[in-house]
Amino acid sequence: MAESKTSCPKCGGHIVFPNELAGQAIACPHCNETFFLPKPKSVTPWIITGVFAVIVVCLSSLLVIQHHKAKGEPQTHSFAKPSTSAEDAPKTQPDVTVSKSADDQAIEKLCKEFYDGLSSQNSKSIYDLLSETCKKALKKEDIFIDGATYEFVNLESVQYKNSSLGKCAMARVRRKVQDHLGTQEGLKDLKFVEETAGWKYFDASDLTKKIIDECIKSGFTEQANTDIQLIRDGNPFVALDANNTNAFEAIYKSDQGQAGVFPWDLDFLVESNNIDGYTLNLNYSVRNKSETTWSTPLLEFNLKLNGKTVLSGNDLLPDISSGRQLERNTSFFLSGEPQETTKYTLDVYYSIGFPQKSLQLAQNVPLEFKVKKTSDIAKLEIVSTQFDQATSEDFQDMLSARINYRVKNISSEPIKSLDVKCVWFSQNGEQLDQSTEYVIGYGDVPLGVGQFKTGFIRCGKGYRNLRVPVKVDVYLESGEKRSLIFKGLLIR
Repeated sequence: MAESKTSCPKCGGHIVFPNELAGQAIACPHCNETFFLPKPKSVTPWIITGVFAVIVVCLSSLLVIQHHKAKGEPQTHSFAKPSTSAEDAPKTQPDVTVSKSADDQAIEKLCKEFYDGLSSQNSKSIYDLLSETCKKALKKEDIFIDGATYEFVNLESVQYKNSSLGKCAMARVRRKVQDHLGTQEGLKDLKFVEETAGWKYFDASDLTKKIIDECIKSGFTEQANTDIQLIRDGNPFVALDANNTNAFEAIYKSDQGQAGVFPWDLDFLVESNNIDGYTLNLNYSVRNKSETTWSTPLLEFNLKLNGKTVLSGNDLLPDISSGRQLERNTSFFLSGEPQETTKYTLDVYYSIGFPQKSLQLAQNVPLEFKVKKTSDIAKLEIVSTQFDQATSEDFQDMLSARINYRVKNISSEPIKSLDVKCVWFSQNGEQLDQSTEYVIGYGDVPLGVGQFKTGFIRCGKGYRNLRVPVKVDVYLESGEKRSLIFKGLLIR
């Protein structure tokens, strides 16, 4: 199938389309702006295709009209467009041209006033056109002004339909817009509601943006649910699901031109956590329950103490396809010595859409980080104590105290580094010596789970021909962690 390329006159987004659609009105997939696709230079094949399309559409329209009459659905009023040639007229809905009713004329006047206010950058004048229901949901600052200049050309058609708010109308308007891209002409659908004071503008566009901001920022609050119901009632031309999460996804996709993966489509679970030196390690899993692939999400983690964020981290995930579960880990780096036990709460965010907005994936998840003591990974036993015949620095014989030990790995992982450290004292409290025995040092084979190793460690000072009682404090060390195992062990 031959294709052509063009750019949206409003947002500049690139669009690829089949040549068969050239000359027809479409909605931009990026900004939802309606405009006509450009025609190729050779018109002959398109005239043939257009005539065939008109015949098919006319026959289909007759069937639809008959169906509408049988169902009692509202009629669409289409009006003559003297400023538009037959060649440029959209071929999507060749309705019968009718004269404007009083309602049509009132709506046409409102459309012109709307574009006058938009061109003059006057949000107050647009706010004054709003229906009372919209004024309750929107503030003047919620009215989006894009800085472009508009010219109302004509009212192309009006469709009427009843809703819980009363009689509603959808007006298709042709207007010109002048901005940094130049001057372009296109179509736009505007919504209206009939109230006691007459026809009023139903601002579905700004209400949509407000709903997206509300739900992304705070989730489905009472206000967000109320606004979703309002747009459901005030825009009966688009059927929204009765479930508000499904309705929100449809609103988001319509506004952003893309699908999204939302918190209710995801399962986030903390699997485990631990402290390793000055690093907090967090192991977690994420499951994508949606029907859409979650494309390279960046997760942002905030650890809070007493409601204040004290540590932050992030993790860039690969694509997570529908139904897939991914297990990952992330780390937080401490600036000081870790406490034995620290309790945090965890918030997790990720970004969605363009421009990106942050969604909260998890909030106030309780976490307790415990410093893993060396005594939790290894068990030290004193097998025996004795005095050894040793040689002093001046080559004199002396008797020095010694302990014989056994160390067993009681953890669930091999131990790669482990030392026994002794601090020796006389009975009156004088420190005599410090000595360290490397049970598992650099280059040694790690001590496997359940395995044990024996050894001994001796005091570096002694007495000639005398067994003088001494006391010793015995520690186990692994990396930055140290545990006191025996305090004041007496050796006679």
